[in-house]
Amino acid sequence: MKIPALPLLVGLIASVEARTIVSACEKICTTYLSAFKTDPPCGVSYYECMCTNVIYPESYAMCIDLCKESEHATAWKSFSQSCQTAGEPLDGTYELYLRNGYADYVDQTDVTQAVATKAVKPTRQLTLNNLAARGEKNHNILWAEYYGNIINAYWAFLIVISFGRHVALKTYPRSGVKAFSWLNTFRKYVTLPAAFGGKHITSIKWRNVGIASVPIRWQFVAVFVLFSLDVIFLFVDMWVTDTPNTVYYTNDIMTARNIGDRAAILTLSQLPVLFLFGGRNNILMFYTGWSFDTFNVFHKWLGRIILMNMSIHGWTFTHVYRNIGNYTGAGAYNYWKTTILDVRENYLGIVALVMLGMIFITSVYVVRRHWYEFFLLLHISLVAVFFGIAWHHVHEHGYMEYFYTALAIWCFDRFIRLCRIIAANPLNNAQVTVNGEATYVTIKPAHGWSAKPGQYAFIYVLRHNFWESHPFSIVETCNGHYVFVAKAHSGLTRKLHKSVSGKNSKSGNVRVWIEGPYGDSFPIARYETVLLIAGGIGITAIMSYALDLKRRETDQHAILYWMSGLIEINVFVTGESGPDKASYSEVSSTQSASKFSEKLHYSDEPKYEIKYNQRPDLSSVIASTVKCAEGSVAVVTCGPGNLMDACRTATAENVGAGQGRVDYFEDAFSWA
Repeated sequence: MKIPALPLLVGLIASVEARTIVSACEKICTTYLSAFKTDPPCGVSYYECMCTNVIYPESYAMCIDLCKESEHATAWKSFSQSCQTAGEPLDGTYELYLRNGYADYVDQTDVTQAVATKAVKPTRQLTLNNLAARGEKNHNILWAEYYGNIINAYWAFLIVISFGRHVALKTYPRSGVKAFSWLNTFRKYVTLPAAFGGKHITSIKWRNVGIASVPIRWQFVAVFVLFSLDVIFLFVDMWVTDTPNTVYYTNDIMTARNIGDRAAILTLSQLPVLFLFGGRNNILMFYTGWSFDTFNVFHKWLGRIILMNMSIHGWTFTHVYRNIGNYTGAGAYNYWKTTILDVRENYLGIVALVMLGMIFITSVYVVRRHWYEFFLLLHISLVAVFFGIAWHHVHEHGYMEYFYTALAIWCFDRFIRLCRIIAANPLNNAQVTVNGEATYVTIKPAHGWSAKPGQYAFIYVLRHNFWESHPFSIVETCNGHYVFVAKAHSGLTRKLHKSVSGKNSKSGNVRVWIEGPYGDSFPIARYETVLLIAGGIGITAIMSYALDLKRRETDQHAILYWMSGLIEINVFVTGESGPDKASYSEVSSTQSASKFSEKLHYSDEPKYEIKYNQRPDLSSVIASTVKCAEGSVAVVTCGPGNLMDACRTATAENVGAGQGRVDYFEDAFSWA
């Protein structure tokens, strides 16, 4: 089951057309009616009073008569429907109330102490000034929605471009995967390298503590364009009336209010995208070929932009309320009491902004990296509180389709995750074994469950905190079982590792749940040469690709480099025996700090080479492979961050250096 995300985004882009913004005429005339009372007073609710006392509909009719003729019918229909909803339908038509009002009225300037005894005719110039100010406010709100949906269209543009690239890599035959000079230049300097410093997986450190990660350069460009669009749309095309501003008193206050409205509406338009990019069951991963890490980068930066917008929203509205009420100096307490504490909508907005700030602080790299389970639990809790408060803060103003869509995406993602868990899990226990820092979970999933090379699954250990999960790489065995492998870090993987590492057998049985598989499988079968580079536990993902290539029995040239620590290895090499080769040999290394043995078995074909206490020059390896290859080359890596960053940099430098296209595939999963 997958979320129809692309149609969802298109629907959001069109949503502004379905919303009816209250016209300037309707808003001004409704506000005008509430400015005076009748004698005797109504003594009932707002609309009941307006609909049952003839003074109000007659005054309203005379007010909208000053508006554009094209607005008369809409404004009157809205007023009539409000009366119908209140259970007090009007007795006459617009023309009847207008005629009766002009027959016997009092001018607005003659109403003493805002108490009316007959229909009140509004002052023409004042009403026109009001209409101008309100019309410009409506213009700014409407264009804020358009700009928000332009940002959604920007996301759709990136998705469509990536979809085309992904389809080309998946479906074109090898002969179609060729190099184009202009495309190679773009890939060499934009889509492949890290944004700066040559580091992407490896974190930026301060005093030997990781504080941030660097996106790929194309991700950086995409985020920069997003940020630029947001800032531009906050301030461009801001209409401010030239007539006396009767709505906000001064143009300075009106400008602040308009910027605040823009910031809020731009934020609301991005809520569904924020929730979609943060989910595991995101169909856009299949459409675009973007990894979970790529969506995570966009999710994080979109959240930061939303925090910026909401801070601007809070500051500008504070400026508006303080200046309208003239709450300065000793009157600051009155400001907080009358406009914040006594107005539910306003204090909810402040609490929502505080929640956003807490979400940002608890989502910094250090927290995500070292205390992920704590971060995740707190993140979900704070987002839920923010979402509920923001819902109540906004619902009277409309825009609820953005909340409904975001909530639907989140609920659907959780529902699909539950379905995946139910569908994948057998009744028997899983066997857990450890080797050094590696943890292996062997299990036979339910019938029909399968995983492609490079995919991963989340493991829940029922013995510990059952709500915690961790991504494990997957390798299929020959007997229908799957081995899930992860390095023991902190949290769940460390608990699982400790649960069996103390036993003599280094193994044990535990009950687990599987959620997955997730991720995409790289289309390396489309390339003439495949260079597989693994470091440490990264051999798990790389081996799944190697085994898949062997099963396909293609004529590809596959090269595997594995840099490993101090572990015992049994290597079976299918190389042809020669006069100087034994059919079986065992070699031990005394150069290691601990015993290291290889048992080498030969059969027929590929070459092998084992070296101790040294690392290959990956830059030279990739350069020579690309230059010597006949046709296209796929470089596939999985391992420590510095290894993958070095491979990414070297691959980017060698794009266009060979006879065919060169692509880089990075098997990495990072929540930081």
